[in-house]
Amino acid sequence: MSKCMEDLQNANTLKKRTKRLKIGVLVTIIIIIFGTIGVLKYKSNRASTDNYLSLNTIISTFNKGGLILKEDKLKSPEDFALNEIKPAIFNIGDRKDTLLIYIFKSFLERDEILRQTDKFNNPFSIEQIPFKAKNALIVYIPYELPKTEEEYAPINKLISTISSTVFKQLNDGKEKVYKGESANWEGTFTFKYYEHWFQDEKAIHYDSYSWTFPEIKYKMSDINAVGPITFEYKAGSESGKSTGIMLNEDGHADLGSGGGTGPIPRENEEVSFTIKWEDKEEHIVLKPQ
Repeated sequence: MSKCMEDLQNANTLKKRTKRLKIGVLVTIIIIIFGTIGVLKYKSNRASTDNYLSLNTIISTFNKGGLILKEDKLKSPEDFALNEIKPAIFNIGDRKDTLLIYIFKSFLERDEILRQTDKFNNPFSIEQIPFKAKNALIVYIPYELPKTEEEYAPINKLISTISSTVFKQLNDGKEKVYKGESANWEGTFTFKYYEHWFQDEKAIHYDSYSWTFPEIKYKMSDINAVGPITFEYKAGSESGKSTGIMLNEDGHADLGSGGGTGPIPRENEEVSFTIKWEDKEEHIVLKPQ
C-alpha cells in the first residue's frame, strides 16, 4: 500500500513539474514573440524615420559637398508642380543652371506621382536630369544645352558631382568589390547600390537601385594574339553576357556597366566570370574584398 502511495506521489510530482515546465516554455515563447514584435516595430519605425529627407537636410548636404545652393526667386514653383507637389528652386553657386527639389511623404508617393506624368522620364535627356533620393526627387536643368565637347565638359563634371552626392550622402549608397583570377585573367566586379524601407499602415515597402561594373584584364604578354572575347558573369540571381569584345593595349576589356532595380547580392552569394576566346575557356570565382 505504501508503495502505491509513493508511486502516486511521484506521479503527481511529475505532473506538477511537467505543468510548470509547460508554463515556463509558454512564458518564454510569449517573451520571444513580444521581443520579436518589439524589434520589428523598432526596425519599422527606423525604416520610416531614417529614410525621410527634409529640404534643409538636402540643402545642407549639397552645401557641405561644395555645391552651394542659392534660392531662385525668379522662377515660379507652380510652373514645375507635379500633381500639386511644388519644388523648391535653386541655382548652383554662380551658375544659372536650375536645381529643383521635390519633397514627398515617401518614395511610394514620389513613384506613384511620376507614373502619372510624362515629366523626367527620358533617361537619355540632358535637358532635365532627375535623381531619386529616398522620399525626394532632385532635378538638374542646364541653363543652356552644350553644343561642343568643351561646353559639355563642365556640365558633365557638375552632373557627376550631383550624382555622387545623391548616391553617397543622401541615399546612403554602398559599394561591394569582388576580385579573383584564373590562369590567364584577372577579374574585378564592383557593385554599387542603395536600398530603403518605408512603413505605412499597410506594410513595409522596399526601394532599391544598383549599378554593376565588371572588369577583366589579360595577364599574359601576347595581348595582340587574343581575338574576340565572349564574357559572361553571374552575381546572385543577376547575370549578363557580352560578345565580340576586344582588348585594349593594356590588356583590359571594355565591358560597360549596367543598372536597375534588380535584387541585391547578399554576403553568401558569389560572383563568377566565364571568359571564352579562340578555343579556350576559363572560369573565375570572385571573392568579396
